[in-house]
Amino acid sequence: MSTAEPLRVDVLLHRLCLTKSRSEAKAACEMGAVSLDGRRARPADAVTAGKRISIRYPSRLLEVELLELPGKNVSKKAARDLYRVLQDEKVRDEPF
Repeated sequence: MSTAEPLRVDVLLHRLCLTKSRSEAKAACEMGAVSLDGRRARPADAVTAGKRISIRYPSRLLEVELLELPGKNVSKKAARDLYRVLQDEKVRDEPF
């Protein structure tokens, strides 16, 4: 069910069910909470299979490797098969 064309980071995060909406994914990118292969991701950055994506949630850090690009309609269960979790840890955001 993969597409040959790369996807935007914000679209990808939503299709993989890692964010609740594309606009939430876009906001996360704009705030610097998303990185692509170790570099800060912009919402429109193109993503292909094999890329590493890190998402910093308020109390969690998740890093995944994209195995396959999702199609337009992917269930939550099927979406989990499209990436491999490399790191998933709870973090505490403490002010400096």
